[in-house]
Amino acid sequence: MMQRCAVGIVLALSLGLVGCAGSSQYMVKADAPTAGPPPDKALVYVMRPSGMGFAINFQIWDRDQFIGLSQAKSYFAHLCAPGKHLFIGIAENKVAVEADLAPGKSYYILTGPRIGGWRARLAMDAVTQGSENWDQVDTLKKELEVIVPVADQVQAWDAAKKAEAAALVEFFEKNPEREKYMTRLTPADGR
Repeated sequence: MMQRCAVGIVLALSLGLVGCAGSSQYMVKADAPTAGPPPDKALVYVMRPSGMGFAINFQIWDRDQFIGLSQAKSYFAHLCAPGKHLFIGIAENKVAVEADLAPGKSYYILTGPRIGGWRARLAMDAVTQGSENWDQVDTLKKELEVIVPVADQVQAWDAAKKAEAAALVEFFEKNPEREKYMTRLTPADGR
């Protein structure tokens, strides 16, 4: 009886944690964007629909520029120049999305936790035309919390981790093994 009660408590606590949103000093809640990108920019949404592993936030870089933390049950938007980008995600593992972005378009990257050896691993998937998540991003934008980076905190993180990011850019641009850790966005994947 006592063992069943303990199992029930653990299960109830576990289920409660699955629905939690993440938090950090680097990202704060904000209002949802009301407009798409201007005609000369591209907008990349980094969305993390899962509440699992809510205490773990994933670093997201645009090449060697830190752009924010992917937190549970939330998303952030990154306004950038159109053209070639390399979005790198850092957790126990390192993954990337190679992107070619068209001006005036919005693109989507979904992140999520995976079981790792010592801490959570990161899955980072480009939402492309015909992919299983293509029709779900508008719903996700309504369900998830909107967050934005805190400028001075993000700048401090960027300065402290710049060398690690530069080494990853080198890996994802030149290492023949990179393909198994990457997905891609093409101009046609924008909306």
